[in-house]
Amino acid sequence: MRTLILNRHVLTWATGDRGGYLPAAPEDRFLLTRTYGGGLADYDASAFPHLAVVDTYFADRLEAAARWLVETHRIQRIVALHEKDLLLAATLRENYGLPGADVGSTLRFRDKVLMKDTLRAAGYSGLPRYRALEPGEELTAVPWEGRTVVKSRWGLGAEQVRIVDDLAAANTAARELEAGGDQIEAEEFVTGAMYHCDSVVRDGRILFTAVSRYLTPPGAFKPGGVSGSVVLTEGAVRESLLAENEHVLGILAPGSAVTHVEFFRRPSGELVFCEAAARPPGAGISGLLHTAYGVDVVRAAVELQSGVEPTLPATIAQPPHATGLILVYPSAIGEDRFAEDLRNRVPGVRSYHYTPPQSPGRVRHAADVAHKVVLTADTEAELDRRLASVLDAVRAVGAPQTNAPEGSHAAPNR
Repeated sequence: MRTLILNRHVLTWATGDRGGYLPAAPEDRFLLTRTYGGGLADYDASAFPHLAVVDTYFADRLEAAARWLVETHRIQRIVALHEKDLLLAATLRENYGLPGADVGSTLRFRDKVLMKDTLRAAGYSGLPRYRALEPGEELTAVPWEGRTVVKSRWGLGAEQVRIVDDLAAANTAARELEAGGDQIEAEEFVTGAMYHCDSVVRDGRILFTAVSRYLTPPGAFKPGGVSGSVVLTEGAVRESLLAENEHVLGILAPGSAVTHVEFFRRPSGELVFCEAAARPPGAGISGLLHTAYGVDVVRAAVELQSGVEPTLPATIAQPPHATGLILVYPSAIGEDRFAEDLRNRVPGVRSYHYTPPQSPGRVRHAADVAHKVVLTADTEAELDRRLASVLDAVRAVGAPQTNAPEGSHAAPNR
């Protein structure tokens, strides 16, 4: 099965050791990647004998290279894991008669207005109030009170999200985002804790879902900031989120995919849909889920797009320990000293990854983290203490502390 993978992640994250996530022989793997951001990390010519490297910043060059590879090598499957590549992969599948997610199903997970329009048309009630903005349109009124969220219909990683207090600021934010070529939507600001449901779906049937609570909202990224998630294993909130996630996926219909769906929970207990994506979660969440459940959602996504049954444990039980992920965004201080004694200072560290910042002193989006630490503990209260110990380790090397969660029970706002 001749498979083309469009890659702009760290290569080993997207394809596994020596391409092991791809169910194709090395001679049938065609890698289209970049040098930036680890796109050739640990590249092995014997695992990927067919290699093309482009600057993925230029969408026309990426598409031209992909089309040449599809046509020249009679590609049979296309795999893409990054949000920016999903629509190109779907377009190529349609153009060349290849199996997999088509443009229509992909757009329901890419266009933030279309996804909510689709849910509303199906009678789904758990939506924030929202509206699309025409190019250059000035907001003169909104059907909600309080703050307004202005964001790109196509953005990712909360990079193109602005939270404003009045209509003048909303219009300024819209013009700023439009200057970058974005289409814009405005919606009500939702106060409450934020959760994510990560699922493996095969032919419309949900095979696995993990429910987690964000420590801080993804839009709160900044140099030296802190984020992360804690896995929920029981309770009424988890059960409600499982049902809500199933309802949303039943309407948006991803077919076969790994999905990442976000919700808010108002102080009243009402669940409100935020966004949905048909790709593996970023910012270390895949490592959190692998530690908690033994499920590799990245591998599952590659296998699903390759048309084979995803590799899952024979039995997926609730984790016996409280499991959390803490992320520290890059700052200019102490970056290369943070891990020296982390495992000695903090019990329960299950994995630690450090990624040198691509742009020192700058945080570009929610997944642009330097430090990813997955921890376990016997109880959630102990996990809270261990998360706080990681923050103490950051303080010890002088990194600034902003957006630090007060334990895993922090209730973030949007």
